[in-house]
Amino acid sequence: MDEQKEKEVLTQETKKTPLSFVIDMLKGVTLGISAAVPGLSAGTIAIAEKCYDGLIDNITNLKKNFKKSFLWLLPFALGAIVGAIAALIGIQKGYNAAPFTITGLFGGFIIGSIPVAISELKKANNSKELTFHILAFVVCLLIAGGLGVTTAITNTDLSTFLLERAWFMYILVFIAGFLAAGACIVPGISGSMCMMVIGMYIPVINTFATRTGELSIWASDNTIFKVTGLILFVILALGAVVGVIVASKVMKNLLSKHRVTTFYGILGLILGSLVSMFINSSIYPLYPTLPVWDYVVGSILFVVCAFISYFLIRFTNKNTSLEK
Repeated sequence: MDEQKEKEVLTQETKKTPLSFVIDMLKGVTLGISAAVPGLSAGTIAIAEKCYDGLIDNITNLKKNFKKSFLWLLPFALGAIVGAIAALIGIQKGYNAAPFTITGLFGGFIIGSIPVAISELKKANNSKELTFHILAFVVCLLIAGGLGVTTAITNTDLSTFLLERAWFMYILVFIAGFLAAGACIVPGISGSMCMMVIGMYIPVINTFATRTGELSIWASDNTIFKVTGLILFVILALGAVVGVIVASKVMKNLLSKHRVTTFYGILGLILGSLVSMFINSSIYPLYPTLPVWDYVVGSILFVVCAFISYFLIRFTNKNTSLEK
C-alpha cells in the first residue's frame, strides 16, 4: 500500500463517529445481503460503496495493528451478520416455494457481473503470457462448472450426510465457509454461489436458517443433534474468518502481480458457476416436476437481474476502480 492510500485509510480510522458507525453498519448490511445471495458479489458492492480498499487494507493489517483495524471493521461485520441472516431466511422460504424462480434471479446477477472480469482482460504480450491466461480461464471454468454438474450426475445429496452428521461433513462445512467468505473478497464472484456449486448452500440454509424440516437444529428435540449443529455453525464461522483473511492477502498479491491472469481466472469462475447454478444436485432433480409459471417467472427475473447487475457494474466503474 502506497503512502497516500495509507494516509487515507488512517484518516478513515480516526474519523469514526456515531453517525459514521451507523452508516458503515448499513453498508455492512448490504454486504451481508449480497454475500448471502448467490450471484451477487459482496466485493462488487463494496467497490460501489467505496469501502473495498479500506476493507482489504484493514483485514490484512489486523495482525499488524489489531485495535484500529478491528474498530474500523466492527460496524461492517455487525451489519453483515444482520444482512446475511435476513437474506438467508428469505431465500430459504423462496427456494422451497419456487426453486427455478430463485435460481433464475441468481443466474441473472451472475451474467450481469461478467463485465467486471472482461473490463480487466488485456491482450497477452507473448506466447507464455497467453498460455497462462488460457490456462487460468480453462481450469477455473472446469472447476466451477464441473463441481455442479458432477453433483447432478452422481445425484450427490449432501443433506443426507449432514443429517447423519458424517465425519467428513465437519471438514466440508469448514471448506464451505472458507470458500464462501473468501470468494466475497473477489469482485464479481459470489461467495454463496461457491457454496451452491459444491452443493452446500441449501443444506446449510436448511440447517441454520429455518425452524422447520429434519435438517433444522431449531426444530429438533435431540440434544446431541442440536449440539453438533452448533458445533458445525462454529466450524462454518471459523472457516469464513480464515477464508476472509487468506483471500484478502492472496487477492492483494494476485491483483498487484498477476492482475490480468487473475481476471481470466475470475471470468472462468463466473461462467462455470453459471452452469453449476442451473445444473446441481439441489435443483436438477426438480426440473420435471416444476410448474410452468416457475419457469416463466424465473426466466423473466434472469433477464431483469442481469440488467440490474450490469448497470450496477457500470455505475461502479464510473465512480471508483479496483485496487491496483
